[in-house]
Amino acid sequence: MHFIKSASTQSKTFLKILFLISFTSILSGCLIFPLKQSDPVQALWWCPPLPNCASTEAVTFVHSIQPFELIMPYEEAWPLIRESVASLQGASIEHEYQGYIYAKTHTKVFHFLDYFEVLYIAEENRLNVRSSSLLGITDFFANYFRSEDFRKSLEKKGVIKPKS
Repeated sequence: MHFIKSASTQSKTFLKILFLISFTSILSGCLIFPLKQSDPVQALWWCPPLPNCASTEAVTFVHSIQPFELIMPYEEAWPLIRESVASLQGASIEHEYQGYIYAKTHTKVFHFLDYFEVLYIAEENRLNVRSSSLLGITDFFANYFRSEDFRKSLEKKGVIKPKS
């Protein structure tokens, strides 16, 4: 009888640990590290399998946003792009090199940490953009709206083609 209670207790402990691991992984969004200039693949396609990310390179409709096509030369556009990133709600540029910006942003109400990245693709004269939450199952479209605010800012400055 003692053996049965022990196995039952072990089973409950195992289930509790499994639940905590699962719950933690569900609440975790994605920790995005800045791209390095030396990275062989320069891309912003990856989004977690949760609806808390928006990217121009995403392959799923849940995460996908329209591309940002430049209509002015990169050299003229980049300072305006940088200015638009810095002016996003709660944004601070943390890492930057030629053609790439990595910023941390915070949501208005709860000040959740999100990541915002811009990558210039010279061959296509466009910007890849990714906005992703660090935590949460959903962001209630905060990353989508942040990306669209960025788009509106660049459209207003004449940097990109208006959204079709």
